[in-house]
Parts: sequence; C-alpha cells; structure tokens
Amino acid sequence: MGELAALLAAGVLGPGRPTVHELTDGPEALAELEARATVGKLALRP
Repeated sequence: MGELAALLAAGVLGPGRPTVHELTDGPEALAELEARATVGKLALRP
C-alpha cells in the first residue's frame, strides 16, 4: 500500500476515471456490472 501511495504522490498514477453513461443507458450499465464486463467505476449522467 505504501508503494501505491508513493506512486500516487509522485504523479505516476492518477485517480481512475469512471465510465460515464447517460441516465437512459442505466439498464445497459447495470448489465455490464452484473456481467463483470467493466473495470473500475460506472457513473450515470442525469
């Protein structure tokens, strides 16, 4: 964990960015989560 924190502090790694879907695409985003076909976070744009 310390090594990861050092990489973040040095700017080598940055925070992840979520995959953003339109709110109307919510069912597809949920299907991705259920199928484990995504890496990281998903967000819905209102």
